[in-house]
Amino acid sequence: MAAMNQLEPRFRPFEVGEEEAAEAVFAVDIRCGQLTECDAERIYEPVHSGIGFIAARALRRADGCLILEFLHIEEAEPRLRMTMNAELTRADIAIDCRNDVADSYFLTHALMIAFMLATCGNGTLLIHSSAVILGGKAYLFQGKSGTGKSTHARMWLNNIPGAEQLNDDNPLLRFDADGTPRAYGSPWSGKTHCYRNVSAPIGAFVRIVRAHENQLRRLAPLQAYASLTASVFYMPFLSERLRDVRHRTIERLVASVCCCEMHCRPDADAAFTCLRGLMLEGGMPSLPTPQPHQPLNPTNQKQ
Repeated sequence: MAAMNQLEPRFRPFEVGEEEAAEAVFAVDIRCGQLTECDAERIYEPVHSGIGFIAARALRRADGCLILEFLHIEEAEPRLRMTMNAELTRADIAIDCRNDVADSYFLTHALMIAFMLATCGNGTLLIHSSAVILGGKAYLFQGKSGTGKSTHARMWLNNIPGAEQLNDDNPLLRFDADGTPRAYGSPWSGKTHCYRNVSAPIGAFVRIVRAHENQLRRLAPLQAYASLTASVFYMPFLSERLRDVRHRTIERLVASVCCCEMHCRPDADAAFTCLRGLMLEGGMPSLPTPQPHQPLNPTNQKQ
């Protein structure tokens, strides 16, 4: 299948051995062919916002299986159908392959949602953000699409020595067994080819807001909860139990991680201002503070 070949580079870094594969939390079977009629109750219909071109509607079969149909927002018929068992441990994907670039988009989107459904019960979250690692900690820049998350991350990469990119669109979050909140790379990194099988303890969450001046402030707990909730991937058809797990995980993150809001311009000084502000707020260990408007590592380009 051509779509699988296109996805191979993003998934290859996450390949595991046979022993690890035997402990996988879910299994996926993918086949290419024409989709047949589906007898199930529709439980969720997407509202087309005009952002992106893929929509997903959810159905429930009488045996408890969850069915997700992925379609182009301008088309009535689904392009891909994914069926997950009631335990969310297996996904069977059927895709109407047309040998165009959209095949891989539909498939990777379905795999992302299958992963989230299978892992959300253990507190794994997928967050819409651009993440960098500095000093052994991960810093996640949130914000609505187009607000400058990737731009701000690039300012760190280009101007702060030692900064490296973790993911540019959808890193994963979860707590370690010892209670440490960590951010992980994933096969879903937007337009940036940054597919890294690495992780780091979370240093801070920073919501990016466009402004004429650079200024960082720490968010109060309720504001921090709202900020994280707005960025964490959400599926309206989750069960009450899984919604509760999501809520409790976000609450725990707010209680253990520094959450800030960064009003900024798209310039190098924004990175330095954010860095200094996080040091003052305790969201970053003490590091030498660079001088504004002096790029320290111009060769450290976006991956």
